Amino acid sequence: MSDERSVVVVGAGLGGLRVCEGLRRLGFDGSLTLVGAEDEHPYDRPPLSKEVLKGTRPNPPVLRGVDELAELGLDLRIASTALELDSVAQQVRLADGEVIGYDVLVVATGARPRPWAMGAGAGNVWTLRTAEDAAGIAAVIAERGRLAVLGAGFIGCEVAASAREMGCEVTLLEMLPTPLSRVIGVEAGEEIARRHRAAGVDLRCGVTIEEVVVEAGRVTAIRLPDGAVIEVDGLVAGLGVVPNVEWVESSGLLVDDGIVCNAVGETSHESVYALGDVARWVNVTSGRHRRVEHWTTTSEQATIVAAQIADGTHERRPLDEVPYFWSDQYGTKIQCLGEPSGTADVTVVHTGPNGDRPLFVYSRAGLMVGVLGFGLARVVMRLRPLLAERAPVERALKIAAELHPVVPA
Repeated sequence: MSDERSVVVVGAGLGGLRVCEGLRRLGFDGSLTLVGAEDEHPYDRPPLSKEVLKGTRPNPPVLRGVDELAELGLDLRIASTALELDSVAQQVRLADGEVIGYDVLVVATGARPRPWAMGAGAGNVWTLRTAEDAAGIAAVIAERGRLAVLGAGFIGCEVAASAREMGCEVTLLEMLPTPLSRVIGVEAGEEIARRHRAAGVDLRCGVTIEEVVVEAGRVTAIRLPDGAVIEVDGLVAGLGVVPNVEWVESSGLLVDDGIVCNAVGETSHESVYALGDVARWVNVTSGRHRRVEHWTTTSEQATIVAAQIADGTHERRPLDEVPYFWSDQYGTKIQCLGEPSGTADVTVVHTGPNGDRPLFVYSRAGLMVGVLGFGLARVVMRLRPLLAERAPVERALKIAAELHPVVPA
């Protein structure tokens, strides 16, 4: 029997497209509309801060080619911004005035970079979220320009690493004592800092920008509180992200640092789901509501949402994954599992010929909550089951020592 429901997915990034793919794979043959704000077909974002900035590929890879998208039978609306959700009438109003009705709605509008007010309007100040952003930054890097990066989070660190690898003069500025100290702790943050400084990045922590010098619509220098002046050809602001929830705030959906969802993506309103960077799900393993900004989590959530919507006898399950993310910097893959934190207990295991491949094991009350490794894929992935069961940290340390020689600290 044909499914006559109309499903509308707002957000044509990874999460939105994966929901559409999942629905068709599970046999959904109803109307399927995918709405995207960018004037681009769905593409993969992780390469923006790596291959695209370094010029090894001019554009990020599309997630599906034009012919492959056609096979999904989508009503694809690119360059279409959703402005308002009427959850009672079950309608989405677009920026061009068009109103699209739905039986089931999936919100996958992601998040946008937090703006930097001091550099507003300058032509050589970017955040990094879109292919257009990456193209502007890549042009500075290609000219071996002087690049300043404000914020040493993972995006800021990847931008700095890519630019430095291409021969740019890079200044990386961070308000905290070390990069990423709130997310992965001071110990791992110090290792990140060591690698950037060894590569020649001028990393300055515990600083803010006092003043910017703007000439002809471009930032030419930044002044720090201590009076230091740094001349720049471009600046990237990596100050975190804000979930794109404004367009649903009058709809009655529960919003609290993202759209609040249960463990299968259902929101506070019937027939509306949310996923990805815009959504805050509960994980049944940890019992915590979190908005997780990881590629793998978004993909997992999309699979779950598609299974919830599609009719049939297929498996339906809640979110119970161990969160995973990675970062590539200076030829080393940094991988993290679980929920590391600057407030957790951290045990550092030094491995590698010179102790230069460290493993950081995070715990609370003696039980594992996270693990992060530098070039230690086999070790990190082997510890995944232990994280799922919140195993004692001693077990993790024993397994790590068996898999990789430990260098005394």
